[in-house]
Amino acid sequence: MPSLKVNPQNRVAVVFVLSFASVASVPSLLAQASQQDEPSARFEIASDAVLLDETVPIVVTGVAPRTVVTIRARNGGPDLSMASSATFAADEKGRVDVTLMAPISGSYKGVEPMGLFWSASRENAARPSNADDERVDTSPASWTLTAEVNGRTVARTQVRRFAISRGVKITRVQDAGLVGEYYEPPGDGPHAAFIVLGGSGGGLERPGGVPGGLASRGYAVLSLAYFGMPGLPRSLSNIPLEYFGKALAWLARQPAVDATRIGVVGASRGAELALLLGVVYPTLRTVVAYMPSNVVVRGCCDPTTEVAWTLSGRPLAAAPAPGARRSISGDPEIPVERIQGAVLLISGRDDGVWPSSEMADKIMDRLRTHGFTYPHVSLVYDHAGHAIGRPYMSTMEINSRRHPLTGRTIHAGGTPAGTARASEDSWRQLLTFVNQNLRDGR
Repeated sequence: MPSLKVNPQNRVAVVFVLSFASVASVPSLLAQASQQDEPSARFEIASDAVLLDETVPIVVTGVAPRTVVTIRARNGGPDLSMASSATFAADEKGRVDVTLMAPISGSYKGVEPMGLFWSASRENAARPSNADDERVDTSPASWTLTAEVNGRTVARTQVRRFAISRGVKITRVQDAGLVGEYYEPPGDGPHAAFIVLGGSGGGLERPGGVPGGLASRGYAVLSLAYFGMPGLPRSLSNIPLEYFGKALAWLARQPAVDATRIGVVGASRGAELALLLGVVYPTLRTVVAYMPSNVVVRGCCDPTTEVAWTLSGRPLAAAPAPGARRSISGDPEIPVERIQGAVLLISGRDDGVWPSSEMADKIMDRLRTHGFTYPHVSLVYDHAGHAIGRPYMSTMEINSRRHPLTGRTIHAGGTPAGTARASEDSWRQLLTFVNQNLRDGR
């Protein structure tokens, strides 16, 4: 008598004894077993269209209890694609909840609701040469999620991640010598506004960064370039601070902007610049500095460039080396106590570019020493370095990226997981901070 045994865990039919007469009945038996024991697996995702900095709660249901399930995430085309994976053991109900479970193995460890996104690695070694050319591309990043059991795909879905929310309008700015992009949020204004500044790489911050994130929360944003683009200096050398005064005046004139509620956000050299602008322009009501410097630094990225910034035609003396440091007041540090608004500092203890957490501590010490009365907060993160930013972007190349001007490999410091966690927490706290101190008119 032939016997057929089906393992419900693996859903693999195994024939132990077959007689010639029973062979013809095997296909129908297998089909019945598959219909009875093969659960209906599917993804359960609240929304398939989210902002880049919003959590995607990934849940797979309908698999057999305790089944090993591998979830893969992939986006991009043949020339530039990112991919990640994580393997889980389903619970007794045949459910995998990525927001609550740690993977058995995969591209990240621990309970990380967005781990599949920040741990995604490049599948192709080389990036296309024109990858950084389209600055205003706001097309959604389409991610394909698959669930696999025993190497077979049992469920598939797609998630679209947007840099900006619906209704945000982006226009090029080339007016009065300014080069930038203006983000105007939907809804009745006037809106609180920000100038957003990049670092030593020059050019403009992408919509997928801070500009798109703030505009999607109802802020008008001027993403401003100050070197490295046509019509601007080629390098970070002798940049007049008056240029940013023009930008501030331009932004204040926009009909959608409340001129009494304007702030500035900068990262790295842009953070140094943001603090300087807060000193020089008291109409800036909030200053956010990612990976800041407490001193004026020399130009970049030519070793012969001594001066980064000028004011009234005179250079701001740079700190030649740790020790004898001077600034615009003859003081060893930037006189941050002159800022007429709230100050938020964000840094990592493992910064591989410069000691931003130590410099943030010095900024806070100076503010306290001078009795600074505006809100001031410093967020310092372990296992993070010089790559903290808008969350849920891939952090896998933070220590192997090339500087766009020098071509040198940048060691930002920190770990991919530490940087991802710092970006997530700091972004949440940043939004709370600016809402309280700028948007709500404190």
